[in-house]
Amino acid sequence: MERVSRIATARRNVRITRYAIGASAAVALAAFAAAARASHPGSHQPSVSSGQAAAASSSSGSSQSYGYGSFGGGSSIGPSGSASPQIQSGGS
Repeated sequence: MERVSRIATARRNVRITRYAIGASAAVALAAFAAAARASHPGSHQPSVSSGQAAAASSSSGSSQSYGYGSFGGGSSIGPSGSASPQIQSGGS
């Protein structure tokens, strides 16, 4: 009966471990890719029917420009009204 050396057994264990780690990494990559694809907003279909979308767009009443630099609603970022910004100096 032939006796297997400890070195041969260790090499076999390392080879099995490498295959297991590689398979686990491939499964994790596939799961991450699937989750990223599912969560991307461009991959979802709109949930409103075409009749509801047409009614919503005709009743909005505001003209929207979809060019560069346009935010569509005329909204602005900043303080409302005539409030002046508060500036604090870092000096003591």
